[in-house]
Amino acid sequence: MMTASLVLLSSGVVHAASWQTTVALPMTTEHDTNPRLDAEDEKGVTRTTIAPDYTLIGAFGLDELRFGIGLNLERSSDQSIALDREDPKLLLGWQRETERGGFGLTAKYDESSTLFSELEETGVVTGDGTRKKYNLAGNWRAAISERSTLASDADYTRVRYDVDSLTSYDELSTKFSWSYGWSELLEPYAEVSLSRYEPVGGTVTASSTRYGPMSGLRFTISEQLQGVLRAGVNQVSGDEGGPSWQGGFELSYIGERFDTSIDVGRSTITSGEGGFTEVSQLRASWSYAVSETLRAGLDASLQDNKSTAPNTMRQINLWASQELSPFWVARLSLTYRQRQQDERPDASANVLGVTLIYNHPDF
Repeated sequence: MMTASLVLLSSGVVHAASWQTTVALPMTTEHDTNPRLDAEDEKGVTRTTIAPDYTLIGAFGLDELRFGIGLNLERSSDQSIALDREDPKLLLGWQRETERGGFGLTAKYDESSTLFSELEETGVVTGDGTRKKYNLAGNWRAAISERSTLASDADYTRVRYDVDSLTSYDELSTKFSWSYGWSELLEPYAEVSLSRYEPVGGTVTASSTRYGPMSGLRFTISEQLQGVLRAGVNQVSGDEGGPSWQGGFELSYIGERFDTSIDVGRSTITSGEGGFTEVSQLRASWSYAVSETLRAGLDASLQDNKSTAPNTMRQINLWASQELSPFWVARLSLTYRQRQQDERPDASANVLGVTLIYNHPDF
């Protein structure tokens, strides 16, 4: 991270501006035995990915400016399965802190593979194309007393696909929340959210609205052990099934050598198949510092997707990470994935990957 300082004079007030830069360069080669999770026609592919990333942060008194740019450069051994890719991403952000809160704006743009992004998020199997995602978000928060805080977030998301089986859409969402610092260990909160989904292009998918309240409790048992408990309901317009429960439980432990976390919950998200879809998931992770430079771990997930074609995804990932120097890290991973869908045979895949990461926080 490069740090530079600049002194600005304005109305007799001295403002010091500082800049910080971070550069990251992960390079990965992986072999996937069945990236499309096709039980009847399994075909493997080897992909090599280079993903340079640059971040610049400027602090001007109460204001912070953030700029990020990156590129996902990918080459595939079989273009009929996974395409060669040059996916860019861009981030622009501004945040101002005040005596009682803060507010800001963030704009993002990124491109990704439909084959991998849709499969990971909602279990949808489709051909390899490009998803272009634009996002503009605003946030505001203010302390209304020594312990109570009000906050509001608004997001506009525009998603475009070049694959005929997926539906492009626009989504406008907002959320209002209240939190209360009961003590240093307990913080109850309540929120209400509203989202509007609008399909784009000649499609039979109808517009829909999602809304619902949620309440929860953030708690701290110790410096190492923290968690969140949440529960609420969700209603989607046109859904004859009525409101459904939403919520979950998160718990994380960070020790000197041992880290673990678990996340169980149900939520409603937008889907490339069209409209909102309900996702129930269980995620767990574990890692252990074998030495000062070597760490090993396991990540596991179970995801039940109530999409147009309901499916269940299971994934187990074993990995080891070795620090080679202050700026270089090598990582080896082995992943098993399985997808189940009614009236179709189970599909599975094994993924072996090797990654070399360059990360310079003081570039």
